[in-house]
Amino acid sequence: MQTHPPPPAIRRILAALTILGAVLAAADRAAVAQTRAEDPLRFEVPAGHVKLGIEAGLQVVGENRAFWDLSKVFAPGSPFKTSFGWGEAYIKPSLSFEHLLAPGIRLHGGVSAVGARTLDSDIFDSANTGRMLLENGFVGLRFGQPGSGFFADLSGGLQPYRIGSGMLIADGAQDGFERGALIFGPRQSWSMTGIGKLGYGAFSAEAFYLDANEYASNDMKTELAGLNLLYASEPGRMLGLTYGKVLDSLAPYPKAAPGGRGVPSVLPDARKGLFFLHGYGRWNPVSALPALWIAGDVAYQWNDRIDQRAWAARAEIGYAFATLPFAPTLSYSFQTFSGDDPNTARLERFDPLFYDGSPTGWATGYNGSFVFINSNVSAHRLTLAMTLTQRDILTLRYAHVRAARLDSPIQFGQGTRFALIGGAPGIVSGVSNAHLSDDVLAEYTRVLSQNAFLTLGIGYSEPGAGLKALGPTQIKGWTGGFANLVIRY
Repeated sequence: MQTHPPPPAIRRILAALTILGAVLAAADRAAVAQTRAEDPLRFEVPAGHVKLGIEAGLQVVGENRAFWDLSKVFAPGSPFKTSFGWGEAYIKPSLSFEHLLAPGIRLHGGVSAVGARTLDSDIFDSANTGRMLLENGFVGLRFGQPGSGFFADLSGGLQPYRIGSGMLIADGAQDGFERGALIFGPRQSWSMTGIGKLGYGAFSAEAFYLDANEYASNDMKTELAGLNLLYASEPGRMLGLTYGKVLDSLAPYPKAAPGGRGVPSVLPDARKGLFFLHGYGRWNPVSALPALWIAGDVAYQWNDRIDQRAWAARAEIGYAFATLPFAPTLSYSFQTFSGDDPNTARLERFDPLFYDGSPTGWATGYNGSFVFINSNVSAHRLTLAMTLTQRDILTLRYAHVRAARLDSPIQFGQGTRFALIGGAPGIVSGVSNAHLSDDVLAEYTRVLSQNAFLTLGIGYSEPGAGLKALGPTQIKGWTGGFANLVIRY
């Protein structure tokens, strides 16, 4: 079997990862007996402080038989690659401050930028791209302190904002393509926000306005606003309810062809006017078993302008076995997102908006997350995390992915979809068997120091019957992996 050396850019990143990891490990061994009580990048000033920060990452990624070799079914003569190897890098300098204006009143804010780069061609064939863009630029007023009576916080500008588990509102910025660093995804902040928070003790209410930080090349001009009510008695224990509306957007929706036979129609500007209601929570239900937790999310969406009704939900249960070797934590969840019913005139497609697409968040599989957005899919997910040593963590993830609705559009990556029409591959509709894939991901993290982390991961996706029906001789298992080094100060 012939092998090929990795591209020069990949070799340079691998060398940099090795050298940086060795330097950081040596520095950490030299300081292992010391406990740093203060942050060296925080500076006290009259009536406040200034905090400098720096975050950077290097990563190599490889994918083989990407998208299960589906291109060989639908475009057998095309030059589309199914094996990729590329590198990513980013750096994020930041400055934040807090200043006491009067007793109980503080001015706070921050500014940061993200410079990111993709080296060689990523899985969407975006090559050697990147940008340096402003990430944070906000200012706010804080009255009192959360958890100690009345408190309030009013802020505006470019800043991150997240609600609950990140089912709908989490990642306000897009990565990859002309911005670079698709997998790292270092950008999170919305391009403009207005957030007002009032609370007393464990109760709080937030009014928000958010303008999504979308690609300059494909800006959908999405703006949304709403209200979030939250009861958070302590970290990891919360109950919340969010109500919101998409004020403006150019984003289109696909709609299944009647009966699922034919090309779906595209509804322009369909996201505009979408209302959403999202309830979420996480709790320890048995006081005698504090290591047991349950969590759940349920969302309902409607848009009378286009006759849309959609819903989604997730239920999770987990337990931390702290007394067993390696202190394993085991959790199971089931999540489902409605798809459009091809037998009705109404649109039932769920819009995941700006969800957290990380493996710890709302990703539907590892390789599958390149393909499936959280619409017309369901997934059983099983996670096992083990602390091998104080510095070594191993996490195993499994996802069984299914279509929520047959013969209905399933989002593939950048909007590519597939169909079966009369038993033969057709243009853009859905699958006749619900089983899409089985994904596994093994992830190992080595804590090099309190500021540096080395992570290795390998994933595999076995196509299910719904995919194999499209071309059983061409559809193959999809393997991917990565190695990255992240430094945070």
